[in-house]
Amino acid sequence: MTLAATMLLGGCHRNAMIDKSPTLATVNGERITERDYRDYVRARDLQQPAMPNNAQSRQIILNELINRVILAQAARKAGLERIPAVHVALKEDRENILARAMLKHFLATHRITVGTLKALYNREVLKAPHEEYEARHILVATRAKAMAILRKLHSGVRFSVLARRYSLDSSSADEGGELGWFSATDVLPSFYRALTTMHTGEVSPVPIKTRFGWHIIQLQAERPYTPPPFAAVEPRLYRSLEQRKVDDMMAAMRRKADIRYAPAA
Repeated sequence: MTLAATMLLGGCHRNAMIDKSPTLATVNGERITERDYRDYVRARDLQQPAMPNNAQSRQIILNELINRVILAQAARKAGLERIPAVHVALKEDRENILARAMLKHFLATHRITVGTLKALYNREVLKAPHEEYEARHILVATRAKAMAILRKLHSGVRFSVLARRYSLDSSSADEGGELGWFSATDVLPSFYRALTTMHTGEVSPVPIKTRFGWHIIQLQAERPYTPPPFAAVEPRLYRSLEQRKVDDMMAAMRRKADIRYAPAA
């Protein structure tokens, strides 16, 4: 059994009252179930090459599980749970598991309907600005750096050369700053607003600030934007609304919680 296999998380959280899957083995009276086995295999496959699905591999993996249970039992018997570092790690694992369970429970009891998603689609997609743009940009960390690059542009240095040399956006820098075609939903509002005031071929007269830094933008083309059909954006809308629900739940729970920060040192 490898050390990685011993340390795998997400394996046997045994509770005879809720795990009714078949018992594969018992170790000093402690069950290892089919569900434990499946959970362990999923976690194992994230860290090691997957084993073939056959009887021999199943026995090897089951033996790893047995070894892990034996080690855990021995650790409890030796009182290793009281070691500060072990105690903290167990506490973190328990809180992570409970937090994930709470989120799963919340989302299961606050389901998002297709009707809700279509209302969001009508509000955010169909009513979005119906123009899309082709542009390129140079992203830098400070306004002063952006102004210096603007001066180089005005002196005749090519935009693509400056983008490759200075842009912090590695995904577009190698392409001379090219961003391709995009709509309002694809970029930050301040970036999009700047484009709506520009003419084709124009470079933004001043740098545009976003949370990523300072952008010098050149508008290359524009065309009417046709919103995607509902089916194409449904998964994205679902994730967005799901995150919004979780954020609202978390904000409400924080308002009710008695949170006290320790005085600053």
